[in-house]
Amino acid sequence: FPVLISKKGIVIDSETSKRVLFGEDEDELLAGLPNKNADIFGPIDSIRNLKLDVLFPSVHGNLGEDGTLAGLFRLMNIPYVGSGLRAHAISFDKVITKELMTVNGIRNTKYIVIFQNDKNKPDWDSVSKQLGEVVFVKAANQGSSVG
Repeated sequence: FPVLISKKGIVIDSETSKRVLFGEDEDELLAGLPNKNADIFGPIDSIRNLKLDVLFPSVHGNLGEDGTLAGLFRLMNIPYVGSGLRAHAISFDKVITKELMTVNGIRNTKYIVIFQNDKNKPDWDSVSKQLGEVVFVKAANQGSSVG
């Protein structure tokens, strides 16, 4: 049973979720639906009422990869496929992950961290000297495609 979590964080029923998976426009479909999830327990009840044996989350970014769903499933006592909450939360933060790898002697790529409020941001010459001519720029706490 596919269960879509909409762009607005609303858990959508399985039949409507299938329609989105098969190409129908999410915004158009959801515009015609009543907001059954207006209360805080709506999304929880939507998942609980499916009475599934195991959940297989296929998510990207906030409210999924960051451990939020793992925590929800754990609270609901529903088995799920994937890492535990702590592993999700730690690995979702790329800076913490890199620092943990480095401190524990696990080989990983060179990196630099630049904070939005840094007054002296490095220029390209400085970055390319440290990292090489090909770099990937990612937000520390977003899905990689968002960053």
